Amino acid sequence: MSGALRFGTSGIPRSSARPGTVHGIRRARELGLDHLEMAWVNGVRMSDESADAIAAAAREHDLTLTAHAPYYVNLCGVPEIVERSRARLEEAGRLGARCGAQSFCFHAGFYGALDGAAASRRVKTELRRVTRALRRKRHSIDVRAELTGKASQVGSLEEVLDWSASVPGVAPCVDFSHRYARDVGQHNRYEDFAATLAAIESRLGRAALDRLHVHISGIQFGPKGERRHEPLRETRFRWKELLRALKDLRVGGWVVSESPCMEDDALLLQKTYQRMR
Repeated sequence: MSGALRFGTSGIPRSSARPGTVHGIRRARELGLDHLEMAWVNGVRMSDESADAIAAAAREHDLTLTAHAPYYVNLCGVPEIVERSRARLEEAGRLGARCGAQSFCFHAGFYGALDGAAASRRVKTELRRVTRALRRKRHSIDVRAELTGKASQVGSLEEVLDWSASVPGVAPCVDFSHRYARDVGQHNRYEDFAATLAAIESRLGRAALDRLHVHISGIQFGPKGERRHEPLRETRFRWKELLRALKDLRVGGWVVSESPCMEDDALLLQKTYQRMR
């Protein structure tokens, strides 16, 4: 996959004539996109038969799939919350694999009263349990810890890379817009994006860049980090410089537009990238 990036939306394109992921896959391909992220952020509600239909549609239209696990995950919470969170991740992995998704991402939770080291250790322990459960049931899918957009959320670049290096089956989902917001407007130049990619390669090897799960959106931030996503044409986030870094470092994988403009910005990213030499 080296150097081959696929572009798609987070969720079913707004212009899909009918609801449902199967119709969303068809519409994405009609638009010229070649990827779709199933946005299960409010819960995973799907039968095995529906998952099989999604897998068939993705194969028919040569569309790759990823998934976003529910937001209701906190691997640093009290025991009952952690148990429910782990179950949600395992179900996202099971159904994602059945749909033919190659990767699913998630937000790991909040520091709360824990310091950074203790929170990171807890996440690492729970991820070992999640990946062992998925392997035991032979569900083949990347478990992707997402780089989060607020300083209160566990999921800095360093933490995500540590989990990925330490737990087999875990890999990063790099939301560059989140990093920009988390660090209150820093990491917004070509040199910053290239340095992030270099850090990933240094810690995880070249294969991590050949198969990278990326989120991009316009974004607003405040003193505590991310506030809301916004269209690419309205943002100060330098997404064109990010695309240039992805091109120059021959990154492969999937680029998911989390913009409120959905397919409009996914196509803008794709076409801008394709015009680069």
